[in-house]
Amino acid sequence: MKPQALTKAFTLNALLLALLGCNSDSNNEDVNPVEPPTLSEQLVSQIEDSVEGGTEALLLPDPTDYESIPADPNNPITAEKVALGMMLFHETQVATAGVNGSTTNTWSCASCHHVAAGFKSGVVQGIGEGGSGFGVAGEARVLMPNFDGQSTDPTMKPDVQPFASPSILNTAYQEVMLWNGQFGNAEGGKVNSGLAENVLAPEGTPKFENLRGFAGLETQAVAGTKVHRMNTFDGSVLQNNAEYQMLFEAAFPEGSYDYLEEAGLAMAAYERTVLANEAPFQRWLAGDDAAMTDQEKRGALLFFGKANCVSCHAGPALSSNVGASSDEMFMALGFADLDTSDPHVTGIVTVNDSKGRGGFTGNPDDDFKFKVPQLYNLKDTNVFGHGGSFSSVRQVVMYKNAAVSQKRLSADVLDTRFVPLGLTDEEVDDLVAFIEEGLYDADLHRYVPTATPTGACFPVADEQSKLDLNCAD
Repeated sequence: MKPQALTKAFTLNALLLALLGCNSDSNNEDVNPVEPPTLSEQLVSQIEDSVEGGTEALLLPDPTDYESIPADPNNPITAEKVALGMMLFHETQVATAGVNGSTTNTWSCASCHHVAAGFKSGVVQGIGEGGSGFGVAGEARVLMPNFDGQSTDPTMKPDVQPFASPSILNTAYQEVMLWNGQFGNAEGGKVNSGLAENVLAPEGTPKFENLRGFAGLETQAVAGTKVHRMNTFDGSVLQNNAEYQMLFEAAFPEGSYDYLEEAGLAMAAYERTVLANEAPFQRWLAGDDAAMTDQEKRGALLFFGKANCVSCHAGPALSSNVGASSDEMFMALGFADLDTSDPHVTGIVTVNDSKGRGGFTGNPDDDFKFKVPQLYNLKDTNVFGHGGSFSSVRQVVMYKNAAVSQKRLSADVLDTRFVPLGLTDEEVDDLVAFIEEGLYDADLHRYVPTATPTGACFPVADEQSKLDLNCAD
């Protein structure tokens, strides 16, 4: 029985008893007492009270139901684009624009967003060029010798970012990308509309790609190929591999005029279909009452009730509602930045990096606000927060339960919802169970190719990674 039907059945039962003059004080031994609502009935009622549109509004579509997946109108999702994008996202042979010739063809987009870590990186700071090793879930990837970020030699500069790598999972549900939302300028978009062009698209920076007029995923994919030292132009594998040529012709039958843009559009179409729609909570929403355990249901009741997690984590991805404003998508909760004293972290965190959204927009009201992340498949990694300052879901829940900022920020800067939750130890256990297990899709490998057109190893292909992955190209 679907959650909506559970609510209706419970309500109709109570109404029928009332009409018959039955109540809990009746001395009529032939009348059965009203059964208390089940956990599922309580959860349906709680969701109906706290979520506009109720349980239906939280359902993720099937990944092949392209019409139901939020998309950029200038980049409609097609099966052909998705097929091409999945290959490009995992292809290490496009990594030929690096700073050091010895590292060529050793990284891909999936190096920092791979399935083994729930499409995050598996380490606090993702590494593209300059990385070695993988381990089981990316946890063993480290910088190569001399790629320590300290050298002034430009050929030894690793490809790292001043933030932890966010997941691509369920990203179709947010209009702009990156922790500060700097990518995204689609027609009709709300989040970055009104920003001056010199803020939105300064020439000579990756943000200049915002002038293409696409949404966040599309813009990030275009900008990211250049930022992460990949070659999509003449002479790349995209022009020289027959299978890639066929995939491009199928995805863009009008003919390729801009391989960089079209590669980005294809990867964005693929990313939009990477949805955790088989998680227990999603199956429960679809009508499988046994999909979640009682503990997970109690945790969900807290999520949508007492803990009020839903006030920040909304929509099907539990990130933001489609059409969310900037104020609804970015919040200051005092999470710490990357710890540059950590030997696993290289580079610096600038003042603007630390300010998050405010560092991008220049608006002091946006200072220290970061994008609300999606919550599915978190247990695939031990890196949480834009600065990787937490190592477990439990730590994040305990942090929000105590509401004591990691950063030294004044109370007027922190979000008004950042207040102690008053959860007991048992309630923390239940909430963690819901997030870790109820929101866990165990089959994300359906979004990974068995091989790319080149046959190369992926998501990384340096010699140590090949050993870790048992891969030989």
